[in-house]
Amino acid sequence: MIFGAHESVAGGLHRAIALAGEDRCEALQIFTKVSGQWREPSLSAEQVATFRGARAPWAGAGRTLAHASYLINLCADDPVILERSREALYQELARCDALGIDFVVFHPGAHRGLGEEAGLDRIGESLAIVLSRGEGLRAQLCIENMAGQGTTLGDRLDQIAAMIERAGPAGARLGVCIDTQHAFAAGHDLRSEAGYERFWGDFDRLLGMDRLRCMHVNDSKAALGQRLDRHERIGDGEMGLAPFWRLANDARLARVPAVIELPPLSKERRGYAEEIARLRALRGAPEPAAAPVPAGARPASKDKPRAPRR
Repeated sequence: MIFGAHESVAGGLHRAIALAGEDRCEALQIFTKVSGQWREPSLSAEQVATFRGARAPWAGAGRTLAHASYLINLCADDPVILERSREALYQELARCDALGIDFVVFHPGAHRGLGEEAGLDRIGESLAIVLSRGEGLRAQLCIENMAGQGTTLGDRLDQIAAMIERAGPAGARLGVCIDTQHAFAAGHDLRSEAGYERFWGDFDRLLGMDRLRCMHVNDSKAALGQRLDRHERIGDGEMGLAPFWRLANDARLARVPAVIELPPLSKERRGYAEEIARLRALRGAPEPAAAPVPAGARPASKDKPRAPRR
């Protein structure tokens, strides 16, 4: 795999590329705007040129990601929030296209009582609208799997498949980003070989391996099946090193960009070189011991067979 990190854009978007170099990143993820605000930034031609110049060595390699705003909810019941969400996702897609960023990763949303089927319908409709506006853009939207907290949709692979199907013909342009912590918290036990192969077998059956565009590689503070989005440093959480060893040595995932998403350890240790080196060291290494599985751990909720569109 191609390992990297989500880097800070403090001081300008181009600064993230310099930080990625310091951390010896092979892939990079950034925010192109403040993730907790609706306000859209206006990028000058100079800002775009500076960023594109800095990322020139990576151009065309499919190794740059941006994470869309956390406010986006593509199945919101409130029409104002729904329209804002669709607009924000389109603006992110257009901004990333201008900057030459390859993939836009986004959380699909929470139905908040609307119901699963109605929520999936609305996400599909939202994606069709955004993709229609973004016809011809090179940057690609990637649905991220979720941990399953509250009424969020996307913790099951069959739900992600339904979102793509319900986006209509434009769904062919959608990719998927798998977050290891979210998968684990949703109940997919990646610690054992059997659990790991079951997850990727289901992914291939429901989505197809060619749909995987990028990954977030994070250990988990949350226990298996706890349905909480809580990231931990690689090997220091509930998952242990075994799942990441499998990822690092899985030929199916060769050349897939995978970034860690963690806060800095401290003001003095703001980089991610240590975590990335730990991941790189797993390539070709002997298999590490699997983390112990506690008694009573919740198994994954089964992905439903893919049903025809009603």
